[in-house]
Amino acid sequence: MRERILRVNLEAPVELMRAVAPQMIARKSGRIVNLASIAAWQPHPDVWYGATKAAIASVTKSFASYLGPHGIQVNAVAPGPVDTELLKIVDPARRESLLKLVYTKRPATAEEIAQAILWLATASPVTMNGAIRDVNDGTYPRA
Repeated sequence: MRERILRVNLEAPVELMRAVAPQMIARKSGRIVNLASIAAWQPHPDVWYGATKAAIASVTKSFASYLGPHGIQVNAVAPGPVDTELLKIVDPARRESLLKLVYTKRPATAEEIAQAILWLATASPVTMNGAIRDVNDGTYPRA
């Protein structure tokens, strides 16, 4: 399972960025949006999931520094709980504790996360590069 998480969450995005970078460099423009998670910033029951999401945040910043001089923006979104099949199978106590932190008291929809991705991919300012945009509705552990 660890190898699959590493391949899907970390290796695939890195290889995809490497694959599209030459064409974007030739055009002197492009936008890449990666998918991180709040799991990058707080404890997660699956250590490899959290580790890959933290790595994506780092990789996003690294690629932004490499590609930015070529007119290419590389950013990421870091969602909190999203109403997906995965959230439905999470331990109920964990799901409840996450949703207690959410300001609106409900998980985001996939469409809401897609709106943030679309904005980064099409309308965000050019100077927004290397940013990890939290789309988490306040889902951070609070004292």
